[in-house]
Amino acid sequence: MKNLYHIAEDVSRASGGVRTVVKDIQIQFPDSKILTTVKDQDDLDIQEFSNKGPWLYSSDLKAHLNGLVSTSIFHIHGVWMHAQYAAAKTAAKSNIPFVLSPHGMYEPWLWKEGRLKKKLYFKGVSSSAFAKARYIHAITPEEQKNLQKLFPKTEVVCIPNAVEIEEMVERKAPSRPYFLFLGRIHPKKGLELLLNVFASLKMLDFDLKIAGPENDHSKELQRLAQQDPRIRFLGEVRGLDKKHLYRDAHAFVAPSYSEVVGMVNLEAAMMGTPVITTHQTGLLNEWSHNGGILINPNREELRNAMVDTSKWTNQERDMAGKKLREFVIKEYSWKVNKPKWEAIYNSMT
Repeated sequence: MKNLYHIAEDVSRASGGVRTVVKDIQIQFPDSKILTTVKDQDDLDIQEFSNKGPWLYSSDLKAHLNGLVSTSIFHIHGVWMHAQYAAAKTAAKSNIPFVLSPHGMYEPWLWKEGRLKKKLYFKGVSSSAFAKARYIHAITPEEQKNLQKLFPKTEVVCIPNAVEIEEMVERKAPSRPYFLFLGRIHPKKGLELLLNVFASLKMLDFDLKIAGPENDHSKELQRLAQQDPRIRFLGEVRGLDKKHLYRDAHAFVAPSYSEVVGMVNLEAAMMGTPVITTHQTGLLNEWSHNGGILINPNREELRNAMVDTSKWTNQERDMAGKKLREFVIKEYSWKVNKPKWEAIYNSMT
C-alpha cells in the first residue's frame, strides 16, 4: 500500500468524535501519519502545523503537502477548513488519490447553523475540489444517500465507525443508580432536552451524570441544572475512569439531533451498558432489538425510555447490556470493518 496520510484541521480532544475515529484508524494502519493544524500537547505521534484565522489557514501544511510524492494516499477528514481544501487541491494537482470522510458535516441538521455561509462555501470553494475524490466515505446508509446527492459523479462508500473489542471492566454498583451522558457538549447532542426531561422525573431516585470538556454550552447547561442536586457535571473523563463510568451506569443516554454513529454509543455498549439514543444517530434499526433503545429526540419519547429503563432490575439491565455488546461486536467492531478500509486503500494504489 502507498504511504497513507490522514489530514484534519483539528484532532485535539476538544474536536470530539473526529479525533477518536482518526486515531483509531491510525492504530489499525500503524504506518499511516496524521497531519493537522490543532492537536493536544501530548500527541507526540501527530504532526502539527501552524495556522491563523478562523479558516485555520496554514501555509506550512500546504507546503508540506506539496512535498509529498505521488506514492501517497490522502484520507481527508472533515470539510470546512483550509486543511481539507488544501489537501484536496494538492491531491488533484499531484495526481494523489484521496478519500474524503465528511464525518456527518454535510448532514441536513448541521446546515441550519450558518446555513448561507456554508452553502456559499460548498458551491463556490469546496464542492469542485472534493468532487475529485476517488471515494467519498459515508458512515451510515442515510448519510450515503445525502452525499450521493451532493456528489452524483463520485462513488460514495459506506463504512460505519468502529470500536476495538475490549474486555469489560468489573461493574461496581453505585450507591445511587445513574444515567450517563459522556462526550462533546454541543447543542446538537440534545443535552438541554435531556436535562429538562430528567428534571421533570422528580420521582426517580437516580442521578444524571454528564461528562465532557467544559465549554460555554456546558456552563449554560450547569446554570439550567443548578436547582436539581441529582444532576452532576464531571468535566472530562479519560482512560480507565471513563470505562468504569460507562460500566457502572444504569444506562447511557445520548439524545442527539444529528450524529453519524456516535462513538460514545459504541464505547458504552462495549462496556456492557444499555444505550438510549436516537434514530438520528444513523445506527441500524436492529439496535432496538438487541438491548438498546432508539427514539426520536423529543420530550415524550425520551421520558418514556428513561422511565422504562429505570424500572429494570440489575439482572434485566445486565442482560440488555450483554445483548447490545454482542450486537456491536458483530456490526461495529474493527474485526468486521478493518477489511473494508483495507480494500478501499488498496484499490487506490
